[in-house]
Amino acid sequence: MKNKILITGGSSGIGYGIAKHFLAKGWDVLITGRNKEKLKTVKHALPSIHTLEYDSLKEDHMQLIVTFIKSTWNGKLDVLVNSAGHVELGKLKDITKTSLLAMYQAHLVGPSLLTSKCLDFLAATKGKILNITSSHGIKVYADISAYGSAKAGLNMLTKIWALELAPLGIKVNAIAPGPTNTDILKSAGYDDETILAINESEKNQIPLQRRGNVEDIVAAAVLLLDSKSEWVTGVILPIDGGISIS
Repeated sequence: MKNKILITGGSSGIGYGIAKHFLAKGWDVLITGRNKEKLKTVKHALPSIHTLEYDSLKEDHMQLIVTFIKSTWNGKLDVLVNSAGHVELGKLKDITKTSLLAMYQAHLVGPSLLTSKCLDFLAATKGKILNITSSHGIKVYADISAYGSAKAGLNMLTKIWALELAPLGIKVNAIAPGPTNTDILKSAGYDDETILAINESEKNQIPLQRRGNVEDIVAAAVLLLDSKSEWVTGVILPIDGGISIS
């Protein structure tokens, strides 16, 4: 029977890269996303992939995922990848309740509730959970109060879940990507000039002197999810060109 993997935020960026890899390996892949058009584009490019619209603010969307796993995959789930999320930058003096809640909903509340609903499936397969966090949750930067604290919180949840779920045989780890070439800033509404300035600033801080590519993150995901590393749990793995130690 094929392995089954659920990837939230799988219609673009890192989530999409992970999805493509495992689909090519012969796994059954379900991706979720908030943007219907992006999901349609992925489905057109990868006809055998499964897609579902998912907004973590909507409880019925979460139930659709659970129903899919039960009905289409007969309750089997080997891997859950919590990759959905977006970024919001801004100074503390300008912070709003709306921006805080949006970051915490996307990066903390959503992953927690969805993971909770998938536990029975993952316990049955002694499966794996992979959280996609960020070097911004490890290294301190100014102007990222909401995003940085949300990602730091997801790092801590990774460790808490790893400890709590170990008796069930479920392994929980995280990858903390550094500055990576995706469309996350464009999707957040930043103009090309601002994105270029951010990219150059980040590149100058990276010891390995280049920004990351999605393939760099996918390689780490494969190591944690599809290798013989069955004795690894509670790890926050920075894949960041060394920026978190710079």
